[in-house]
Amino acid sequence: MVDFPGYSLSGVIASFFFVLLSMKQSDDFRVTGSAHPPLVMVGEDALLTCQLLPKRTTMHMEVRWYRSEFSAPVFLHRDGAEVPEMKMEEYRGRVEWIEDNVNEGSVALKIHNIRPSDHGQYWCHFQEGNYWGETSLLLKVAGLGSDPYIHMDGSVESGLQLVCTAKGWFPEPQISWQDITGEKLLTISKHSIQDEDGLFYVESTLVVRNVSTETVSCFIHSPTLTEERRSDISIPEKLQTELASLKVIGPSHPILVRVGEDIQLTCSLSPKTGAQSMEVRWVRSHRYPAVYVYMDGDHVAGEQMAEYRGRTALVSDAINEGRLTLQINNARTSDDGKYQCLFEKDGVYQEADLDLKIIGLGSSPRISMEALKGGETKLKCTSEGWFPQPHVQWRDREGKTIPSVSRDLIQGSQGLFHVEAFLLVTNSSVVNVTCSISNPLLGEEKITTFSPSEPGITFSWTILLIWGLLPLVGAVGLIWRKSCRRGKLESSLHLREPQRHLQGKHKDLEKVLKSSEVRMRNTCK
Repeated sequence: MVDFPGYSLSGVIASFFFVLLSMKQSDDFRVTGSAHPPLVMVGEDALLTCQLLPKRTTMHMEVRWYRSEFSAPVFLHRDGAEVPEMKMEEYRGRVEWIEDNVNEGSVALKIHNIRPSDHGQYWCHFQEGNYWGETSLLLKVAGLGSDPYIHMDGSVESGLQLVCTAKGWFPEPQISWQDITGEKLLTISKHSIQDEDGLFYVESTLVVRNVSTETVSCFIHSPTLTEERRSDISIPEKLQTELASLKVIGPSHPILVRVGEDIQLTCSLSPKTGAQSMEVRWVRSHRYPAVYVYMDGDHVAGEQMAEYRGRTALVSDAINEGRLTLQINNARTSDDGKYQCLFEKDGVYQEADLDLKIIGLGSSPRISMEALKGGETKLKCTSEGWFPQPHVQWRDREGKTIPSVSRDLIQGSQGLFHVEAFLLVTNSSVVNVTCSISNPLLGEEKITTFSPSEPGITFSWTILLIWGLLPLVGAVGLIWRKSCRRGKLESSLHLREPQRHLQGKHKDLEKVLKSSEVRMRNTCK
């Protein structure tokens, strides 16, 4: 909590709302803005202006520019000076107060280096004493991105697959396909994503069923601007390129990697062909952002997914033969899944699929016991650090499966599973019960066996047995004292008979009885 000298935070908030409630909209002046919303391109400067009517100086007024929150202004001008400490963090160093026409009631705010996040509504607020007036302005931001780029992904069962991509657009552009006659073509999928700068990447996939089609065009259109961009592809020409005769080969089996180890994803061209001048990218569900992009002999860092930054390295010692390996350090559970390796040349892609399986082999299971009413016992088996979801099983002494009462699987922040399995048994059946947890990919399991014959448990039952028979020992002693008068032989028989009767029950009891016999013989003497 923040404290102000002489004031509590609640008092400051109460005073702030009191001021707001006491303010009144002025009848003496009004505020107007631009009739047409300004349209500014990404990277340029924007000028927002508003006018006080009737015209009068604003030198002694408070002028506030804000967006959604009045208390967090974009810019605040009070008593002829800026109040910088209240400015929104994202506008620090980017806004400028223009004072050219303040004597006529016209104020202006310049925002430098416009970003997509600057798009939207702004409010220009004047206050004089307890009277205020304001107006809203809409700032439109637009960004013209790259020309559409068409890639040929090779043949699929239903035809030839084409992918059109473009990036750097704002707001989200429209993407469409047309044939040579101008007729629109139906796409099988569309995808868009905003990058860290707020700009859009778009991707559209088209399947051409008639490979004799000469030319197909991809169009990118901005909803804010009238400008449109297009790219064409000549299918017969692309089918004749060098790469069209090549194939990309990946591993034929899933790649198994344990959590924390390094991953290696290897792809190669067949027949062997140098890949120095090609674009090679490892992707997941979409082309962008990518896991890794190699282009013009170097890594393209700007297209890499955030979760792979600083974790990847390219092994290119066999690039002359068309073989490249991507190493991903410190495997995480989030790395699990499908990957694609794409080689591109002259707008034609060939690809191979890779299946990566991340494995977490957890801790040995631990079994704890809790006694319940009615003579039942609840066993709990726990373990952590598994991926994917482990298989949990209870077994009896003969190895037969015992159904669990319940099972809980909790996935932690690192994606690893913590498992708890519960079993209800009667005391007589708690003998050599086994909890088994296995990884479905490796077939490895970790087992823990529980039995009440463990030393600690046996000792507790022994103590209970001895204490339960002590009253019997005392009774035998009383009989012994009375029997001393009848003779040592008769008394000895009275003691040994119960001793023989109880001898098979427990060795510890036998020791107690023998000790008692010695003491009572001494007493008779």
